[in-house]
Amino acid sequence: MLSVFVVPNISRDDVLVVDGEEAHHAIKVMRLNIDEEIVVTDGAGNWAQGSIQSLDKKSFAIQVSRRGFEDPRAPELIVIQALTKSDRMRETIELLTVAGVDRIIPWKAQRSIAQEKESSTEKWTSVAIAACKQSRRLRFPVIENALTTHQIVERFAGKFIVLNENSSHKLSDLKFVDQTAVVLVVGPEGGISDTELSQLTGTHVRMGQEVLRSAHAGFAALAAIQTLIRRW
Repeated sequence: MLSVFVVPNISRDDVLVVDGEEAHHAIKVMRLNIDEEIVVTDGAGNWAQGSIQSLDKKSFAIQVSRRGFEDPRAPELIVIQALTKSDRMRETIELLTVAGVDRIIPWKAQRSIAQEKESSTEKWTSVAIAACKQSRRLRFPVIENALTTHQIVERFAGKFIVLNENSSHKLSDLKFVDQTAVVLVVGPEGGISDTELSQLTGTHVRMGQEVLRSAHAGFAALAAIQTLIRRW
């Protein structure tokens, strides 16, 4: 597949210029050459494909041969992810992104050790964009600021699919019929508290005998859900 680069916006011009960090990466790191085909995207579904026509030290231009728009997918895949330690959260964002998540909502769970910092959302967004480029995604996931249990209950009451190792229901038993959104809840390393479990109404499911780390559980669950909704 063609390499993907990010631009702030995609004009209707026949020639598009890419500069800044994206150009630096293409020229200095990837060593792209004249006539190589690439794809550029604005991360909101707009994309253009073309061949490199010119290169200089800080930018390059492509001759557009194709362009299009990728519609948002339905159902929207939303993951409410309990905050984990910074390195684990980075890994989590990467895994959820390549698994096709549409929206990530960090969760201030009772047993979350880590705390959201002022620059966290910006950093997580950068991680997600890098993962999108690696996985050739043209529409980037939305990453929100961290919410409390009260806030997510107010917003999604009754719609949760909660990963709960003590549930008698299996993830594979889920049925998805004309849903606009799938709201998956992944708890912290210490588990979701009994109080939180009682508040997170909806469907509680387990993924098997094995208990996955918080950073990996969402990825595995999304993979199963993508299969159940026949997207994969």
